[in-house]
Amino acid sequence: MVRGTGIRAPARRAAASLLLVAGCAGLGGRSREPGRSEVDPQVTAAVAARVPESCRAEVAAALTAGEQLTTPCAEPLSRAADEALAAGRQRSFGIVDRTTVHLASMGLVLSKAYLCRRRPLRAPGQTSLDVGAARYAGCVVRRYAGPLTISVASTEGTVLPVMTVRSDEDGRVEVSFAEVDALLRARGRGGLSPYATLLVGRDGWAGRVDLTQLRAQLADWHATWVGRGRGSPALFAALHPEAEAAAGMRTRALEASLKRQAEDAAAVERGELSPRRFLERHVWSPYRSVVEQKDGGSSP
Repeated sequence: MVRGTGIRAPARRAAASLLLVAGCAGLGGRSREPGRSEVDPQVTAAVAARVPESCRAEVAAALTAGEQLTTPCAEPLSRAADEALAAGRQRSFGIVDRTTVHLASMGLVLSKAYLCRRRPLRAPGQTSLDVGAARYAGCVVRRYAGPLTISVASTEGTVLPVMTVRSDEDGRVEVSFAEVDALLRARGRGGLSPYATLLVGRDGWAGRVDLTQLRAQLADWHATWVGRGRGSPALFAALHPEAEAAAGMRTRALEASLKRQAEDAAAVERGELSPRRFLERHVWSPYRSVVEQKDGGSSP
């Protein structure tokens, strides 16, 4: 996958001061970040007041949610959406063409809808605007190359901007969970663990990730990798202490540690490993007293 700038080495260090702006809501520059399809509550109230009473509440709810209707009130909603576009200040809308979640990151391909004839609304049940809905609203659609705000939200709904990345000319960008976690820890916020939602894009227009579900999914993936011999049980237990598999991983980590100690103690006996090196490597070990005797009875 082609990645957006400012995410991976070797460009990461050079771009960090430009693209990872902790605590900023946007990067600035020529390209303004698009928004979601939800309509501002004040605009909604104004345009819904002119809708026939039989559809008023349904149309107001649809505009507030930014979603289309499939009921007989769809036509009044269409007219209200036209008025909402004219009355509001938002002129560009974010589109998510593709989202791929990896073990350590999520990749997106993004577009932007603009010069719309009517306000685009999401299809019912969709979490973000798609190309079909944007073209139905008569919008021009192109790949989005520009800033993308990454924020976290608490269970109470408090939103904290963390960093800003930038999608490339093909609309591609990758968001590293580890980078978000590290920036939060550096600011004394305890990493991702205390938060409920990861918001991708201003107001989450490019995605809203349930962090509880994400942690469970990442734990399952990590456990699979460890089971295939491509990960550390000890690291799993440290990263996912609440996971169902954590207890078993701690047992496996202890067994692996004891096996390593036994092998190193045998190496000391054969003269292939110095006693001092063993004692430095294993702060606690059932073999420690025996090895200390070979080291002259002193601990490092």
